[in-house]
Amino acid sequence: MKPIIVVMLAVQAAMFLVAVVMIGFAPATQRRRPVWPSIAISLVIVAATSYQIAGKHVSQPGADVIQFVAPLLMGMGIMAALAGIRQRRGLN
Repeated sequence: MKPIIVVMLAVQAAMFLVAVVMIGFAPATQRRRPVWPSIAISLVIVAATSYQIAGKHVSQPGADVIQFVAPLLMGMGIMAALAGIRQRRGLN
């Protein structure tokens, strides 16, 4: 496996875990400013980068895993953006 694929797999796993921990386990009262925009931007950037890397390394081992996880991270980023819009509008 190429080092860029291994690094991207590690980044994807880290972003998934960070998003789960920040959304699932952090109490809402301890946050001074919303974390939704930062989570949404970082998830979208990682998803787009991983999709580009998987597209350039099609026949390499591990590239199909990166390409499979990229839309999952993009969907998580879109949902975080929608949650941030909802929170900003005061619909909670």
